[in-house]
Amino acid sequence: MKPDLLQAWVAACLADEFQLPAGAFPLEAAVAEGLRPWLAYHLHESGALDTLPTNQQEELRNALRRWNLMHLDCELELERLAVSARAAGLRLLAFKGHSVSRKLYPHPACRPTSDFDLLIDPSQIALAQDWLTAQDYRPFRPYTGTIWQGAQPWNHFIDGKLRFQVDLHWSYTNRMYFRNRLDFDAIWARSQAVSCGKTELQVPCKVDDLVLACVHLAAFAPGVKVKLIWLLDIYLLMAALDEAELAFLLERAGKAHAIEACLVFGEMAAGLGPEGSIESVLDALKGVANDRRARAYDRTLRWRALDLGAYWVRLPLREKSRFFGDLFRWVRVR
Repeated sequence: MKPDLLQAWVAACLADEFQLPAGAFPLEAAVAEGLRPWLAYHLHESGALDTLPTNQQEELRNALRRWNLMHLDCELELERLAVSARAAGLRLLAFKGHSVSRKLYPHPACRPTSDFDLLIDPSQIALAQDWLTAQDYRPFRPYTGTIWQGAQPWNHFIDGKLRFQVDLHWSYTNRMYFRNRLDFDAIWARSQAVSCGKTELQVPCKVDDLVLACVHLAAFAPGVKVKLIWLLDIYLLMAALDEAELAFLLERAGKAHAIEACLVFGEMAAGLGPEGSIESVLDALKGVANDRRARAYDRTLRWRALDLGAYWVRLPLREKSRFFGDLFRWVRVR
């Protein structure tokens, strides 16, 4: 990835010794890429914020205040959901931004999120739906079955206004090529508890966070621009791995058929930080990457029919017919 001005400011924040890049601070680009609160925090903590034009100083300070207030609002709701899910007997994991932000960002408010991504035990879908209904959430669209859809969005309204959104996942990706490669039990077994208000929230371990982040981006259509906030997640996760975690990454990504996805997005993320900072992780991934698997991965990205086929072949016989029923219902809803 060729560094541009915004990436130069990101690299400056990631460096041990903060040095202002040449050129004006790219505020509009920072907003578009989801990096404004993270950059504002680092600039404030380093003292570099005081060197910016007065109007930008005020904008970034206001951004910190806004995101902190939004985080507090979301934290209360997520705490409520975590407590009630535990009481209902649900095995529930918060993943994506709500997991990475609590482990690797200086403050969760530095990592903007638009909804709560919650991963559940797929054997508890009906229980999870009843639980969300009891928490005054309503499905965004009709339920279309468990085989085709790996997730269902739910909305929470107060006085007719949308307040919170839950993306309820029973599969960690909608990219069929990766579906059923890792089961929920495997992710749950390595999960850890993090603070959430006055309670705790279960989240994936760093290695699973990394695999899930790369698989999430692999679900995008080819040519779609990847936001820098998502690449920053990947960079921070790779930079935080120790030797044992790196060995586990190769094992876990291999089982998920995600070695190539981790390599693709890891190389994109490498341009964000100091040169060579995550090279050991990328070199390890290159050492086990497979040309045949890379071609299959690339084909399924470009052709959804192959993506569907790769998933259908792996389905148990009793679920193959249900798959087409779910697909038909989904097409009707759409």
